[in-house]
Amino acid sequence: MNCKTLYIIALFCSLAASSLLAQETIPKDWNSEKIRGSRFIMYFSCNGNPFLTDKFVIGEIELTDGVKIGNLNLRYSTWQDELIYFNSALSAQIIIDKNSIKGFSFIDASGQKRSFRQQYFNGFLSGYRYFELLSECDISLLAFRKAGLHACAVYTDISGVVKNVEYQNDYTYYLYNPKKGYEQIRIGKNSLLSKFDKHAHKLIKRILRQNMVQIVDEQSFVKAWNLICKNGVSVNF
Repeated sequence: MNCKTLYIIALFCSLAASSLLAQETIPKDWNSEKIRGSRFIMYFSCNGNPFLTDKFVIGEIELTDGVKIGNLNLRYSTWQDELIYFNSALSAQIIIDKNSIKGFSFIDASGQKRSFRQQYFNGFLSGYRYFELLSECDISLLAFRKAGLHACAVYTDISGVVKNVEYQNDYTYYLYNPKKGYEQIRIGKNSLLSKFDKHAHKLIKRILRQNMVQIVDEQSFVKAWNLICKNGVSVNF
């Protein structure tokens, strides 16, 4: 091995080390030893997205002891209901132990803060889940962001492999109260009205009309729910 080759190798190593140090900016509230988890293994590759966001986003987690750790690169898996963070010191993606954290939050691409909390679900396929908090009242509105593998038309992926499944979103929504538990609700005007006494329907329609809210999607449904809660309309739950 000649001197020129050794110089190139040394230069490459130096640049690599500099790059690693540049990536690893340790925030003041860093508690890496408190983050328990295991290395992430890539999922089955196919069409669709098994994650809530297209890439890692800056967020914060809250541990079960109340300690909050910010400035983490987070990504939530809707396929496995897992929270993953990128540890730049290890150059590895780590699945955070679900039992070690209360919840997490991040700012999405539109600038909106999104908050998730970990709690026990006692319905079908019971267990601990991450729920997105869409509205927090006496009766909260939660979303369980789930992606499933579904059959689809046959296609060829970028590797030339023929496949007939893809990731598709299977989101479910719940009303939740710590004492009363969960009750599933669908996104739609009729589903919303069904949670209130008939004599309150006229009031609810007037509230929505005055605020120019038409329930056509999740965002408008959440806005309607918040308006109804603000006006103190009793929910049948």
